[in-house]
Amino acid sequence: MQIRDLPAPVTASKADWLAGTTWLGFTPTEGDLTARNKCQSTIQRQFGGGYVIEYITEQFSEPNPGFENDPAYLTEREAHRALAGRLIAVHKLRTTARSLETILGAEEFKRLQDMWAQGGKRYRWSVAFPIVESYEIVGRPKAKDVLGEAAYRRLYQRSSATLRTLTDEERRLIADLELHQIATANSWIGIEDEFRLAEASEINPEVERAIGRDLAALEGMEAERLAKVKRRAAWIADRFIRERQRAGTITCDDCAFDPRDLAAELGVKPRGFLDVHHKNPLDEGIRYTTTADFALLCPTCHRVEHVRLRKSKRQVAS
Repeated sequence: MQIRDLPAPVTASKADWLAGTTWLGFTPTEGDLTARNKCQSTIQRQFGGGYVIEYITEQFSEPNPGFENDPAYLTEREAHRALAGRLIAVHKLRTTARSLETILGAEEFKRLQDMWAQGGKRYRWSVAFPIVESYEIVGRPKAKDVLGEAAYRRLYQRSSATLRTLTDEERRLIADLELHQIATANSWIGIEDEFRLAEASEINPEVERAIGRDLAALEGMEAERLAKVKRRAAWIADRFIRERQRAGTITCDDCAFDPRDLAAELGVKPRGFLDVHHKNPLDEGIRYTTTADFALLCPTCHRVEHVRLRKSKRQVAS
């Protein structure tokens, strides 16, 4: 999988000292609610529903006095050396931020501020966006090698408390980077946020029934949560189909069967010859799934895929 295959564009970049694993944090200009809300709005506007590519800075800051030999700091500094100057990951952030103290707990947040807060302003990185979907960039290339000198300097020469928005040309430069999806501890936050969106949306009943069949093997959930998981999956599948219809790519993703000529001859819609298929049904409710988890298949290819899924499930069980 490459960056170009993501279901939404990479719209911005975050420069960090260390790799973000569960959240990306931003420091408001002041510690009051108004400043935090303003900071959140700025970040939301910058990533705009797209993905964020993470860059590790060349420099690593010094902690407050008394923490120079702190084991956690020394470990982090060593980890930084291996990643400095590299593009390391692509993240999908939750639409809205959470208080970092809520995410970390009061004790860990206090320790973080003791180590890094400057000038008594104990709200460093306090506006935190949970990471709900994450991909490691294979090989973690040097940013300069990927972007070239001019784009690199524009994005990273100066420090920034917010994100850097990418230009179309910068998106083109990173489009071929290979990705490997990694587990995300906060994926449940993104999933549950979308339960409400799915519940409030109209979904094609045929799509909902089809996805219900694909997810029939889901186990280990309470009935209410299972219903929400299935509804969300159908909501995503419905979006996937509409995106394909807008793009004019109503063909089988496995055998490339194009039903348009036949549909025109019979006076029916091409979509009726293809099934929507969930490629990873057992991931629902566990991983933050997207339109990339769905396919359009002709009935024969759809049947073959389900045979493969059943065979794979038996092999895992044995």
